[in-house]
Amino acid sequence: MTRVLATDDRVVIRKMSDTPTDYVLLAKWLSDPAVLEFYEGRDNPFDLKRVKAKFSPRAMGEDRVVPCIVEMNQVALGYVQFYPLDDSQRVEYGLDSQERAFGVDMFIGEPPQWGRGIGPRVLRALIRYLVRSEDAVVVTLDPQVSNGRAIRAYEKAGFTKSKVLPKHEMHEGELRDCLLMVWRAAAP
Repeated sequence: MTRVLATDDRVVIRKMSDTPTDYVLLAKWLSDPAVLEFYEGRDNPFDLKRVKAKFSPRAMGEDRVVPCIVEMNQVALGYVQFYPLDDSQRVEYGLDSQERAFGVDMFIGEPPQWGRGIGPRVLRALIRYLVRSEDAVVVTLDPQVSNGRAIRAYEKAGFTKSKVLPKHEMHEGELRDCLLMVWRAAAP
């Protein structure tokens, strides 16, 4: 059963399924040093057992994080997840506690597909879904400040740089600075 959340003329975002196929995809991507350089860390690869432990509750709807697989031309090529921001995240990010706000994390798991405009397409499609289906007003991302490719892609999708989050994420043995990026719905 395909559970498509969002699409455009090239990409499809579907909910991750609790199936061996989706777990194997994530294990492939999250053990690739090129992907891990920017997501999770090269010192933190995931084997199939670890993927199942982390992502199974999400795939089964038992977690606030909604995991999704990104496809293009019916070929899986990446991962995106979204979640409602909790109160501590809202405070840290300086957001109004009344706004419907979501966080997003993503990666393209197939390095040959990097730099082809897929990331911005995925984010624009996901934002349309979040606005229509979840009444989102604010969507955030927090890439590492050193990840220029991701920052440029997020800007192309309509996100703006908000502020540096010092020592925000443990990556390859050190706390790294991240950049809070924010997409905000236009005022009615």
